[in-house]
Amino acid sequence: MNIIFTESGKEAELVKGRTILSYLQELGIDINASCGGEGKCGQCQVEVECAPGVLSDKTEAENKFVHDDTHRLACQARILRTDEHIYARVPRRTYYVLESGEYKEIALEPFVHLEGERVFCESEDIGDYTGEIYGIALDIGTTTLAMYLIDLESGKVSSVISRENPQTKYGNNVISRIEFARKGQDILEREIRTAVNEMITALTDPGKVYEMVVVGNPVMRDLFFGYSVESLGKSPYEPLSVKPVSKTAKELGLEANPDARVYGLPLIGSFVGADALAVVLATEMYKNEPIGMAIDIGTNTEIVLGNKDRLIATSCAAGPAFEGAGITCGIGGVSGAIKEVNTNGKVRYKTIADAAPVGICGSGLIDALAELLDKRIIDGRGKFYGAEKEFKIAEGISISEKDIDQLNLAKTAVSVGIKVLLERYGIELEEIDCIFLAGGFVNFTNTENAIRIGLLPAVEQEKVKKMGNAAIEGARQALISKTKREDAEAVAKRIEHVKLEEEENFMEIFVSELYFQKYL
Repeated sequence: MNIIFTESGKEAELVKGRTILSYLQELGIDINASCGGEGKCGQCQVEVECAPGVLSDKTEAENKFVHDDTHRLACQARILRTDEHIYARVPRRTYYVLESGEYKEIALEPFVHLEGERVFCESEDIGDYTGEIYGIALDIGTTTLAMYLIDLESGKVSSVISRENPQTKYGNNVISRIEFARKGQDILEREIRTAVNEMITALTDPGKVYEMVVVGNPVMRDLFFGYSVESLGKSPYEPLSVKPVSKTAKELGLEANPDARVYGLPLIGSFVGADALAVVLATEMYKNEPIGMAIDIGTNTEIVLGNKDRLIATSCAAGPAFEGAGITCGIGGVSGAIKEVNTNGKVRYKTIADAAPVGICGSGLIDALAELLDKRIIDGRGKFYGAEKEFKIAEGISISEKDIDQLNLAKTAVSVGIKVLLERYGIELEEIDCIFLAGGFVNFTNTENAIRIGLLPAVEQEKVKKMGNAAIEGARQALISKTKREDAEAVAKRIEHVKLEEEENFMEIFVSELYFQKYL
């Protein structure tokens, strides 16, 4: 007898003791398993139809996240009997990914150019001219992928595409990917390259792609290029190399001109990667006299502080709580996710795509927290004042004290990173001229509420500038401009990397930032 995934038509023989998640991973069916299959995030829900006793009973973790009899957590449901088929359906959810950054006009000076009827990359002849010369800028996020198709003869973005990173079925944070890579790095490499190939072929004739520039955190970049990430999982938590990477499409098995160069921007150190460098490139912090701070909040939050004279950077293990993982009714940025919450008289909310509510995503969680604090429904430690111990937003969707604890820890990780960098730089918050917010999460967030809960530093609103997907904009600039790529390589060498856990007063700062300080 088999387990049959009805939407994809894929199936496999039942083996006693295996989980449904193991089949999804084996068959390459996309599902979000943020916690790596430990039953902590509640994201891997599947609809199941089978005879009684074929699957194990619901676990305590499932009872927390699953509220009906037709769904199971794929990581918890194990095969007990193999004499009956199991039919499973993975809910189809389209992630709303922030695809673009703030375009900056820069001089066009690409490495790839036309000479007669031949295409050259610098001095190397890489093929016939067939009417178009395209390049690809790719941002590999832990959760999502975004890609620009760029006309290298004009420098214009021709098309944009995005999707969920298929590696999320092996965990939604860099640590879980490193853990899985110890036994299955080839699987993670294949997953990401297959997804990238699908994106390229959806945009253009792959043969017309002559160069790619790739950015991502150190784990994502090195998995894509096929370098071991094992060293990032043990002290001193550094990548094999921080240098830029250059391979050919043929070497990586990518759908492009076989001789197309695939270039990865340099890393900064530890978990501060090429994506953070691309943000610095896009914001031009490295050229500015005034001091700026760039913050890209995600599972792996990266922060850079400085100006043309000095730049320092760090990463914070914020975890995926603000992406909905580990939150009872949390969910990513999918259709039906509650994205805005206010409590003027009664609870009001808005959902993505105005669809029926299915959960609450990061921006909605921040709004809800700010409202609970401001209306004195919870105290500064995140505890409810009254007898009620949860806050209902919609039918079947609420926030509990345990959820608030998770959000508090994620918020604290980011605020500690900000405070440590300010101390190391030797300046006060008021001396920062501009705070650049990069990435999809903060782009859709109410910044006043994010400041209210302590996720963002308390600065004047006019100092805050949302940059959209600044990482992919930096990748675009490095693709179409030799000068910008040279800038990136030079700047990477002078950014000072700060490891938070090595700071003498780290624990003292952590305790000082814990909870919602404004309301204590």
